[in-house]
This record gives sequence, C-alpha cells and structure tokens, in this order.
Amino acid sequence: MKWTTNNIELLRSPLGVMVVIPAPHDNDLSKITADKEYTVEIKRKTKSRSLNASAYCWVLCQKIAEELSKTGYTSKEDVYRKAIKDCSYFTYVPVREDAIERYIQIWQAHGIGWIAEDAGECKSLQGYHNIMCYHGSSVYTVLEMQRLIDCLVDECHQLGIQLEDSDYIQSLVKECGNEQEKKGR
Repeated sequence: MKWTTNNIELLRSPLGVMVVIPAPHDNDLSKITADKEYTVEIKRKTKSRSLNASAYCWVLCQKIAEELSKTGYTSKEDVYRKAIKDCSYFTYVPVREDAIERYIQIWQAHGIGWIAEDAGECKSLQGYHNIMCYHGSSVYTVLEMQRLIDCLVDECHQLGIQLEDSDYIQSLVKECGNEQEKKGR
C-alpha cells in the first residue's frame, strides 16, 4: 500500500506519538489487523525529473560529444559521466580495503552515471577507504537535474554550440515538477 497525502496529524500522549494519516478508501487497508507487525515509512514528497529533461540532457551530451570528436573521439556517455562528476552530487561510503574493487563494480552496475572512485584511506576507520559514489541522474531531484542541464548548457556555450533559448531549457526542467504534481492527484 502506497499513496500520497498531506494533513498528517500527530497526537502526543504519555505513551508516545500517534500518527493520523488521511488515506484513500482501499480494500488493502481493510486487511490491516492489530495483531500483525507492519513496516511504515513516511518520506517527504519530492519532485522527480521529467523524461523531457532527461532526453534533453542526452541531446546536449550528443552535441558536446560531436564537437569534442572533431579533435579525437568522445562519446556522449563520456560527456554525461564528466557532467555527473562536475555537478558533484556524491556520497562518501567507507569500504573495507579488501572489498573496494567489488563495491565499485556493484555500484557502477546501476547505470552509466553511477560512478565510484577510491578517495583514499579513511582517517577514522583503520583498514577502510572512502569511496566517492556519484549517483546517476535517474534518481536526481528537479534541482539536481537543473544543475546537470546547466552544466551541460555551460559546456555547450564554451564550445560555441548553438542551443535553444534559455526559456525553452528552463521550461523542460520546470516541467519536472508539473508532471510530478499531476501524478500525485
């Protein structure tokens, strides 16, 4: 069972906090029984990126790759990976020295933009290294996707590549939020 809601209320008592969550009329909810254990997760709703913004990201990567390939081959995937790193959305993960290679292999299997690099020994955990784990744009928020597209647009401008006007580019990214709001209704 999963749904989007607002107007969640907290009722405080000496026993703790009870959460009142408005929910749709759903047959699955009627199957809840007091004698069973359930996992409940509450997350703040975030806007997801739009497919148009993602498609435009790849158009920009292709244009940059074509321009860079004039002096030596560069793929659109290489451009994308560089932009992912330039945007700097990463997480440090401490990994045991003997597991570094396998961890990086597993992380990077998530997709083209999922990059992991050994950043060196952990100062606080002996026998561990910090791994910089970059997330692919498939999990980016609207703001993160905006930054990625801005990075690619800036690269295009530096290379003298002509693009659509900035209003069009902004409309693609803003559309991310509009699509998510429609899905939540």
